[in-house]
Amino acid sequence: MNMKFRTTFLIAVLAILAIFVAVNWTAFIAPTTLSLLFAEVQAPIGLVMLGVTIALVAIFLVYLLTMQTSVLLEHRRISKELDSQRGLADQAELSRLTELRGYLQTELHQIALQQSQGLEALNTRLNALQQALGERIANTENAVAAQLGELDDRLQRSGVNPLAPALQSPL
Repeated sequence: MNMKFRTTFLIAVLAILAIFVAVNWTAFIAPTTLSLLFAEVQAPIGLVMLGVTIALVAIFLVYLLTMQTSVLLEHRRISKELDSQRGLADQAELSRLTELRGYLQTELHQIALQQSQGLEALNTRLNALQQALGERIANTENAVAAQLGELDDRLQRSGVNPLAPALQSPL
């Protein structure tokens, strides 16, 4: 928007200047004595001023073109540098992601190892507890059997048959 306005304004000023020159062409070509500080010349002052104006516009256009070219070259250089930096950033990010993946795999492997070691320890402990429980049950059975045997032996020595009343009673 701003560029269009400037271009339109410049074209309008040049058009007005061209119309002014066309309308006053006779005044532009009228010869006049001009002083050049070291000599005097006869020339139309309008044409001289028009030539100076055209020369200034040409110089300004060349300056404008050189500035535009330098800006475009600088933009291209910065764009290439930005692409290079973006590539380096992408590589660094990829490297960090690879490192993170490796770290996570190592940690997961360690956790799995700890879990398997924990399960082995738990199984060992459960087996030991089961064996101890089996031994206690066997000891308890033996103790109960020994006590029953001792009671039976006492009853037989005393001559009392504890099953006799149950056998004599009619059902």
